[in-house]
Amino acid sequence: MTKLEVFRRDASVGTHVTLRLTHGNDISGRIDALDDAYIRLRSGGSTVTIFEDLLAGWEVHHASTRDSAASTANPASSSQQSAISTSGIGQGTSRQCAKNEDFQHLDNPYAPFAEGGPVDEPSMFVGRDDLLDRLESSLLSGSGSKSVVVFGQKRAGKSSLIEHLRRRLVRRNDVLPVCFSLQDIAYELSVPALFHRILHGVSEALDELRFDGRDVPDFSPLGIESLRDCPGLRFHENMSSIVRSMRNHPPSFRIVLLVDEFTDIFKAIRSDRISPEFMKAWKAIIEKKYFASVLVGQDVMPAFKKEFPNEFGVTEDLRVTYLDDTAAKSLVQEPIGKERFIGRAVRRLLDLTANSPYYTMMFCARLVDYMNSTRSLVVTEADILAVEKEMLHGERRLTRDKFDNLLTAGDGEQDSGIDPDDTYAVCASIACAGKEAWCPRESMNGEFSSAALDMLLSDLETRDVVERKDTAYRLRVGLFRDWLVLQG
Repeated sequence: MTKLEVFRRDASVGTHVTLRLTHGNDISGRIDALDDAYIRLRSGGSTVTIFEDLLAGWEVHHASTRDSAASTANPASSSQQSAISTSGIGQGTSRQCAKNEDFQHLDNPYAPFAEGGPVDEPSMFVGRDDLLDRLESSLLSGSGSKSVVVFGQKRAGKSSLIEHLRRRLVRRNDVLPVCFSLQDIAYELSVPALFHRILHGVSEALDELRFDGRDVPDFSPLGIESLRDCPGLRFHENMSSIVRSMRNHPPSFRIVLLVDEFTDIFKAIRSDRISPEFMKAWKAIIEKKYFASVLVGQDVMPAFKKEFPNEFGVTEDLRVTYLDDTAAKSLVQEPIGKERFIGRAVRRLLDLTANSPYYTMMFCARLVDYMNSTRSLVVTEADILAVEKEMLHGERRLTRDKFDNLLTAGDGEQDSGIDPDDTYAVCASIACAGKEAWCPRESMNGEFSSAALDMLLSDLETRDVVERKDTAYRLRVGLFRDWLVLQG
């Protein structure tokens, strides 16, 4: 029986106790929350989370004696300066429980991006400078007609990357960045609609430069009705005219086309909403070398390219994945202050998010809410566990849709050829191996043939959902692993 199991027989939420700790002074207060892993104690206006390994012993106070007992057991509590261990596992550091009035409400800089939307705030967009440098160099070298394919998990930060690339390019005097998403025309995707979107994207980009005082040529893009009759011929006439004008209008500059959600074309082809012949129209545009391009899509992009190798031609592939440790730590610490994190708090958080910017933003948004609700000045490892507990069990607990980026390369079986329920079953088998254990292949879900299991595991490894060591596998995102275990 654990110490907390014994403690819970003597005390419950609302009980006033004095806790003896393995590191630091005793601390007295009223129990605010009691869990299998931690105790949250309200002491003198501040809330302190105490992990089980900190707990050496305790004394439960009856209502008639608790006030005097508290002051006797812990004189420091009257001045709100009792020191306790910071993180709970072998740490010799300590923190001070500050007065209630010392706490100031924290603005939540993560909240606007917690659901995976584009990160347009430069201070919150970290760890991608090398990718931006590589993209800028590739697009502007040589003839200026290079095509780069950017792909990765949903919510990996691809749209954010393209927006910050656009901002870089627009500052140059020799580039016209034209940026749009194919979701703009998702419900009427057709060759004329694509041509119309490109032409009007060029017109909009020129208008923006003109608004900023730049001298640019005039351009009148064709309307959608004009493009329905002989769309290829009319598009090329209109496009070649503006390209010539831009080259002959000093200062000469080139077009860079940035197209988000390009894999919507692949989804539409696979669902028979448009013909595969659509890609021949795209090939005809590329062969004219009107522009360099960045085509952004989900993890089904390699399958898309494999099905249409001639239409894509020679492209440079760039996969967007998780942040490196330095960038991930910066994303956690810098927006609210590095000094707030003590012990192994940051490491524990990143173990749960695997440095995924999506899950890190989500977790940090919940963490700031938790700090405000508990009036916590600093974050310990036990606080990270408490936040995860709320995310897995609370009223705002995570649902399956928050992990769909891990379960499928597209939006379902039709896009990727893999049933997300099959992926779920394999991931659940791996999760049951435990937090640190590697799951041997032979112990995984037995409902699949050997070939089917190999295919599922290969897909998961390629998409960075699992990591492999010999023939054993482990889920990378700890939050996903713990969520799967709770689903049974």
